Amino acid sequence: MKRTGLLLIIISVFCCLSAQDIKLSTPEVTFSDNILTVKYDITGCGTGDYINIKLIVLNAKRDTIRPVYITGDIGSKVTCGFGKKIEWNVAKDNVQVNEEFEIQVTGKPVMPSVPSYPQVLPSVSRGKIILSSVFLPGLGQKKASGKGGYLMFSGLFYGTAGASLAFYLQHRKLYEDYKAASGSERDDLYNRQYDKFNISQYLLYGSAGIWSVNMIWSAAIPIKGTSGTKLNVGLLSLPENGYMVSAKWTF
Repeated sequence: MKRTGLLLIIISVFCCLSAQDIKLSTPEVTFSDNILTVKYDITGCGTGDYINIKLIVLNAKRDTIRPVYITGDIGSKVTCGFGKKIEWNVAKDNVQVNEEFEIQVTGKPVMPSVPSYPQVLPSVSRGKIILSSVFLPGLGQKKASGKGGYLMFSGLFYGTAGASLAFYLQHRKLYEDYKAASGSERDDLYNRQYDKFNISQYLLYGSAGIWSVNMIWSAAIPIKGTSGTKLNVGLLSLPENGYMVSAKWTF
């Protein structure tokens, strides 16, 4: 097998972290027994810092080769220090080592994770939940759970109650016409006003049932949340000055 000539190019990513520059040394590349080994150092950072290391391989045609069988100090959990090593099994990746390759090693600091506190809902009493649902069905359930879908009770209740009133008013008009009519027209008006009255009653019973279910539900639904404050915490990068933690409260 013909040995490859290796053109070494190092791309270092500089980042200001506690007034220190994180740098990658020029890698040392060797090839033996189908294993391509890349050695390098990381300086300018602390032992608790992590660097995201990537290995880029280009062939003579400038096509990118993506190594699969690769091990060592690579990825997002590489610590600062000397003697870092990456090993690539070229044979397992079915790469023919008979041409010139370009090896690039890049590094980028890993941002430390900062916890974000979840939003919680205002604490409300059972009495307020029930009282809220008396005139606006579903409002109490919305306050208890934070979900606006419960307001459908208001639409169903006022919709059926409004329809009941509309049919009742039609019944009253037809009833007045019935009293003033005579003959077959009088009989027809009586039947029509009677039907309108029955529909009005059915809708009234339906709205009362919806209101009752709403009140029972508002008395039994679990109450979620203990605080009305939302806290967001973030980490901001300041050029030439490191990092700054920011906090935002929403009331």
